[in-house]
Amino acid sequence: MPLIITLAHQKGGVGKSTLAINLYGYFSKAGYKVAIIDIDPQGSITALLKTFGARDGVALFERGSFKTFEELETQVSDYEIVIIDTPPYLSKELQQVLAISHLVLIPCKASPFDALAVVQTIGLVQEEQKRNPSLTAAIVFTMTISGTGFAGQIREHLIQHGIPILQTEIANRVAYARSLLFSTSVMEDDNTKAKDEIERLGTEIIALLDKSFSQ
Repeated sequence: MPLIITLAHQKGGVGKSTLAINLYGYFSKAGYKVAIIDIDPQGSITALLKTFGARDGVALFERGSFKTFEELETQVSDYEIVIIDTPPYLSKELQQVLAISHLVLIPCKASPFDALAVVQTIGLVQEEQKRNPSLTAAIVFTMTISGTGFAGQIREHLIQHGIPILQTEIANRVAYARSLLFSTSVMEDDNTKAKDEIERLGTEIIALLDKSFSQ
């Protein structure tokens, strides 16, 4: 069975879909057989991949392509890594996704409103961890702006909730939007800063999972 990484946050606009696409790009370039699952009713990733160019070879599973998550597990059984993009709200369906996940990545903008909103998502994840202690979770800051102290202050606020906060921060860069139009992920973009961020994030995720599986 594949390693399942789920992107979850009850609030929209935090960069879940963009992060999902770029993690797909990172792991694909690293040589893994990767699938991306779009269960967001808005279908942002599905629409993106169907509308803009350079999408050949992307393994996309739409919400309508399976009836249950047990069926989904069967469909993706030949893949090594599966990345799931979820709706921007809490639901019973999200609980079902968490039940089959190995890692929950919680994107969070470095702003007070987003830090407050993410607490409910953390609570849902921690409830699932009581049932499944092997479920790993981490927060990643997205759309950060250089020269501000927001990220450090929000990091201090969120650390008390017991979910690890990754050191890698994803900056608010034009390269992420540009890559969605032309090359799917920043792994194929000329902006080395954005590419380096995703590579550091991918490396940190692998280290986190290695530590979790070795315990």
